[in-house]
Amino acid sequence: MANLFRLLGLPDPSKVSGASISKKGVTVDPEPQAEDVFHYLDEQGWSDRTRRMTPEAQRQVVYLKPDTLHRLHTEGMSDVLSGGNMILVDLGSLVHMPSQRDVCRRRVQEMATRLGLPVFAINDDDTLLMVAGAGMRVDTKRHELGIGGMDQLTEP
Repeated sequence: MANLFRLLGLPDPSKVSGASISKKGVTVDPEPQAEDVFHYLDEQGWSDRTRRMTPEAQRQVVYLKPDTLHRLHTEGMSDVLSGGNMILVDLGSLVHMPSQRDVCRRRVQEMATRLGLPVFAINDDDTLLMVAGAGMRVDTKRHELGIGGMDQLTEP
């Protein structure tokens, strides 16, 4: 499991020794005191450190859902998928309109078929669909998503 503090760019509190933390006197002043051991995340140093440690994102996840007229706009999504990005299609707002939901589902399937990509249903009622972009691999046995070859995905 990933270390949450390292993921957020914070120092790991388990590595801080208890002897270095001293008890301070009680004060009524609400402002930070000089002997406080708190880290203030609004300081520029933390933002710079996090930016250095976090790699720049190369791919995107596009969230797509029907508009107020219950239409699904898939124009331009072929370019998004060709660029290696992933599309999540949420048809949950059409649960009361099964025929319109089927029309939208068919549009997603046709778009993916033109590009030679599979469409995956994320939930049981098929209202959340995922189309993995070019260069993405989906392990259907372990339900893992990755960008490497199937042999590069993590082992159980």
